[in-house]
Amino acid sequence: MRVILDSHPHIACGPESSLLTGGFLPEKLSRRFDIPVEEIWQLRARARDHAHFVELFLTQYAANRGKTRWAEKTPQNVSHLPFIFRHFPAARFIHLIRDGRDAVCSIRTHPKFRMVNGQQVATNIRRPFRPCIQSWLRDTQAGMQWRGHTQYLEIHYEKLVSDLEPTVRRLCEFITEPWHSAMLAFHAQDEPSRDPTRFIANEAATQPLTEQALHRWRKELSADELQLFYRLAGKRMTELGYEMDSDEIAPSPNYERDAFATLKRGRP
Repeated sequence: MRVILDSHPHIACGPESSLLTGGFLPEKLSRRFDIPVEEIWQLRARARDHAHFVELFLTQYAANRGKTRWAEKTPQNVSHLPFIFRHFPAARFIHLIRDGRDAVCSIRTHPKFRMVNGQQVATNIRRPFRPCIQSWLRDTQAGMQWRGHTQYLEIHYEKLVSDLEPTVRRLCEFITEPWHSAMLAFHAQDEPSRDPTRFIANEAATQPLTEQALHRWRKELSADELQLFYRLAGKRMTELGYEMDSDEIAPSPNYERDAFATLKRGRP
């Protein structure tokens, strides 16, 4: 989604900055956005507050790329929507939602690689399963609270993959930008912000969309893990419109309480 937006001739959607979640790391911003750190401190000095700095910084980044509008993609933005809409009242927020079964597979192994001396090195991360479910539940709920807001849009990752052009046209209408075919050819553009040697997660994101990442849970989740997932998150799957097979386990009627119960209380 980031590179699709970034491919629009009017929109600059650069690397994750964490700025809308309150982050401010000048050296990291300088490396990621190719803006001298001295210039970043100058923008900071001009800013009335942090939100104003975000506007100044990302507007400058967009201008450096010959664009008139900026977008920012940091996953935890979804937990900071009150701040975003308060300080950016004209903002449009896109909540990209993924099948929770696939999402938890991704969460527990992310990131799979890191760069060491220009080489990919496997991290071998494998997080405990239950907190991954809890993370997905928290993040989806943080966005769903804004359902009905005219500046909030939900898009399912699976729909993006299966119906790319209609989904992107709907997206353009939502953000009040003209449709542009370059958004479908996002993988053909070459920008520093997409360099996988600098941003390792971009390697897959800058390739054409495929169905490879769909239904990965069928191979990666055990029967016990699926049972736990459905008990804790089955209701949320239904709320989000995901279908489950008739033989899949029904969610607990107290799924929210169960989902966030601690191991100290004897939950499995």
